[in-house]
Amino acid sequence: MTHVVSPSEQRTAVAVVARLIERHYVFAQDARTYEDALRAGVRLDDTVPAADFCRAATEALRSIDRHFAVTWGTSETVLRVTTTPDDGPAITADVVGSVGVLAVRVFDDADAPAAREVARAAAQELEGCASVIVDLRANPGGWPSMVEYLLAPFLGAHPVHVVTFRSTRAPARMAWTRPDPDLPDLSRVRVIVVVDQHTASAAESFAYALQTTGRATVVGERTAGAANPVELFTDPTGPAVYIPTGAPIDPRSGTNWDHVGVRPDVGAPSGDALAVARDLSTVAAPPSG
Repeated sequence: MTHVVSPSEQRTAVAVVARLIERHYVFAQDARTYEDALRAGVRLDDTVPAADFCRAATEALRSIDRHFAVTWGTSETVLRVTTTPDDGPAITADVVGSVGVLAVRVFDDADAPAAREVARAAAQELEGCASVIVDLRANPGGWPSMVEYLLAPFLGAHPVHVVTFRSTRAPARMAWTRPDPDLPDLSRVRVIVVVDQHTASAAESFAYALQTTGRATVVGERTAGAANPVELFTDPTGPAVYIPTGAPIDPRSGTNWDHVGVRPDVGAPSGDALAVARDLSTVAAPPSG
């Protein structure tokens, strides 16, 4: 049976959603900002299906932030991306001549010994390469811990500030690379990162850090633009809203890749990007950084 909401229920929902955003949004302003956006985009003069109200409310709020999503009576759990044993290795390396390709399907948790060993073994195969291509196409993201771990060999023996995590739930936290003496020193090799429109979240963080440090050339398509984590907040009256509660801020750019994605230095369709990167790896001079 289709659930419908009356004009009075919609007015209540508008106020509830605005208060939830004011309370939990990482870039929160006064609740009136969100009420005004909702009232401009939602019809409040007729009884409508709850799904229609949620659709209109979501569209109105996304003029402010594309992460917002309004639902009705929803209770869901969002799981962090990770691999299972049947998926095969999350990280592999292939070396042809002096060019190595590090393919990262997903960023597993580097604090898990097994995942860290997979990363270490793949990175060690790159020792002696003149150029390294990091292939992040279709990588949906994963754990910041692995981003910090895999960045280290490319950025040197001393910890480098990756991002500062801002959150509505905890004090700001700085994330640094994690140098490991068992990883090869790749700080002087030529680095090219391959991305596409399906490269997201933690994978974007990896590419963005290498780009803003001047350490790598990014090749491919503009990435998904998913930087800020979201949480679902519900209210007993019915409405629920997905709200960004945190934001990783790059210390060099003062912002992140949310909405805009990581913009490639050299554009190429996803299917051609690796070949373009291979060509660049033999002719491009190492970036300064």
